[in-house]
Amino acid sequence: MKHYLASLLALCPSFLQASPEEYVNFVRQIQQDSGIEWDMGIRSEGVKISPTGVSAAGSFFELWSIHDQSVTEYRLDEQYVTAYTPNASISIITGDPYRAVPRTRVDQPFQVHISVRGLIDESDPNYATAPDAAKWVDYTNYAFAYPEGVYSFEGEKNPVGTVVTEGYMEQTADTTVTFSATNLTGPDLTRVSGEEVFTITAQADFGVSATILDSEKVQIWPIATGEISGLNPSRYYEEVPPVSVNLENLYPDSTTYLRVYEGPRREYPGKTKTVNSSYV
Repeated sequence: MKHYLASLLALCPSFLQASPEEYVNFVRQIQQDSGIEWDMGIRSEGVKISPTGVSAAGSFFELWSIHDQSVTEYRLDEQYVTAYTPNASISIITGDPYRAVPRTRVDQPFQVHISVRGLIDESDPNYATAPDAAKWVDYTNYAFAYPEGVYSFEGEKNPVGTVVTEGYMEQTADTTVTFSATNLTGPDLTRVSGEEVFTITAQADFGVSATILDSEKVQIWPIATGEISGLNPSRYYEEVPPVSVNLENLYPDSTTYLRVYEGPRREYPGKTKTVNSSYV
């Protein structure tokens, strides 16, 4: 059996809305032939050598973080490593600078960058006898709609998705796929919300099932709507009367303005006065 030392980069769980000192981080190595698991503690960032060699059937490396007060466990990332299995990475770019989870609005474009490395080329003299896992990887894109009235799959064990694209990649290359808008569907696209998941999977081989090399998701948020009550267009007001505003589907970390001014609608009404503000 060949032994390979895997350098693991631990990423700080900044999205967990708490100080990194409140979390216990570790990498779990799972040997695919024996099922033996090895855990090694790590800091919030840095490099560490795997505790044992990669098994003949490959090894799974999982990055975990546990909150020391709530004891909530988070699996942050995973990577499958063998002597010949290729590597793949996926990154999703949107117009939203939020870093924890890629997200965008239902009508906005986004890009998916896919990098595949380590596939054997057809010109290689060993190509004919090489295992399928060394020749190509599978690519899938699934769309999952959130349940009515919620914006996550918390409590949902097996959400049902819709296949957008299925295919394979057989060349070592960098690929960028641009989407002009989400692939989610619904009777009113402005109110659609959910997730799109992009996955690169290694072929099953030598008793090892198909293995996910990388998988990333982008959250899709609906277009906000609002309704104003308390104003009668046929009346004249010397002061701003009590006004009620009902807002739905506000985008995370967004600021919503209510502007009341004299005259017809225009983009820049001129002088304004802040009466109240709200943050979502």
